[in-house]
Amino acid sequence: MIKDRFGKHVSLIYRYSQIFFNAQLKKYNLGSGQYIFLINLFENNGISQEQLSDMVKIDKATTARAVAKLVNENYVIRKVSETDKRAYNIYTTDKADAIKPALFAILDAWNQTMLDGFSKQDRETLLNLIEKVGSNILKQANQFSEENH
Repeated sequence: MIKDRFGKHVSLIYRYSQIFFNAQLKKYNLGSGQYIFLINLFENNGISQEQLSDMVKIDKATTARAVAKLVNENYVIRKVSETDKRAYNIYTTDKADAIKPALFAILDAWNQTMLDGFSKQDRETLLNLIEKVGSNILKQANQFSEENH
């Protein structure tokens, strides 16, 4: 394998995923930078902004901007945490719940595009391998972060 081939394909997948999601989400006034937060809130409604940031593995500043956009578009509301008055818990709104099926359909459509022609076994193998790659990246990122603090 040529050294840059794997990264080249990861980059291609990322770029075209962003293009696809931005086009599909435009009618909801959402972008590729917000949907991942909304999807995670559907599955973990009421978590803190910090927990959300940790869950999606995105820095707190980016999470704050994405949540602010979701609040501005009335997809989520922020409430002061009952246990920590300095923190906010985030909840989806009726507007978000109304588009939930459409968002999951968009995700399913992209998965179908990416995995067209793959057998069930190939899909499972690919997912396992990608999860290992992600785990390696997070380990490296954590080590890098510890070295710089």
